[in-house]
Amino acid sequence: MQKIIPKSDFPKFINNLIKSNLVIAPIFAPDTKFQKVKSFDEIYLDKITWIPAKQHFQPEQETLLEFKKNKPTELEGQIPKTILFGLRKCDLNAIQVLDKVMYDKQYLAKRKNTVLIGIHCETRDKFCFCNSMELQNFHDLYIFPKGKNYIIDVQGEKGKALVENLQTLEKELPIPIPKNSKKLKNLNIAKNYKDSIWEADTSNCLSCSACTVYCPTCNCFDIKDNLNIDLKSGTRTRSSSSCQLKSFSKVAGGKSYRDSRLSRFKHFVYHKISYFKSQHGRPMCVGCGRCLRVCPTKIDWVKTINKLPKKKNG
Repeated sequence: MQKIIPKSDFPKFINNLIKSNLVIAPIFAPDTKFQKVKSFDEIYLDKITWIPAKQHFQPEQETLLEFKKNKPTELEGQIPKTILFGLRKCDLNAIQVLDKVMYDKQYLAKRKNTVLIGIHCETRDKFCFCNSMELQNFHDLYIFPKGKNYIIDVQGEKGKALVENLQTLEKELPIPIPKNSKKLKNLNIAKNYKDSIWEADTSNCLSCSACTVYCPTCNCFDIKDNLNIDLKSGTRTRSSSSCQLKSFSKVAGGKSYRDSRLSRFKHFVYHKISYFKSQHGRPMCVGCGRCLRVCPTKIDWVKTINKLPKKKNG
């Protein structure tokens, strides 16, 4: 089902949603991020955000359970009904990726209470390559322009309830595909793991983990038990981590199974392009380009894959 609304009425439509819901949307800031908004005027839709929407579902740190006298109490994510507005197609697909791997009560409660509203990406930069990543139409509502109007594609009951008062489009229109100038030419890189070409990128890698921090699908975490001073109670917390940190793969005895930067860097790329797809039928990477934007040494692993010898692919 699709609805139609004049562009001139769109700010009023969003402001009405804000009046009755918690709305999180992109705001203009030095790091452009998703944040609670109080009016349409605060929302920034010109460019993709630097910080992805995953922070809403997987914050930097959260308490998973509390324990007292050896009796644990598992906590559930308590959030009001929330509208996550202004998601681009890459960000929507990133949430779909997280849905395949995050099964804890906190995450599931947040997802259940969150409506996903996407917008068509009309602006692109040199880092975007989403068209190469097999993206799907995954949303509650998806908004794209058509002349003097916006078309709202509706999937599911959560989105339908928000637009029931809008005019229904008699003949549905195809959802437009965002345009990219950058392309990832080959997703089949399994046979190129030992290629020496990866060493050039690794020599520039600082293992700073910026790529994973800003990636909308990276979800590595660490678990820590915190004992209170009474030695009888405490909490178990989850905090974000990164496979690019040497300490992440360290086990008892001090052994690290990804001791070299080369092994960690290749794991990042192969998990995004190859490993996840073999398990879940789609790449983990959504082509948003954030890892390329934030890399302090300007590593472009997409360009590296495009240089891989074609005779080895298969």
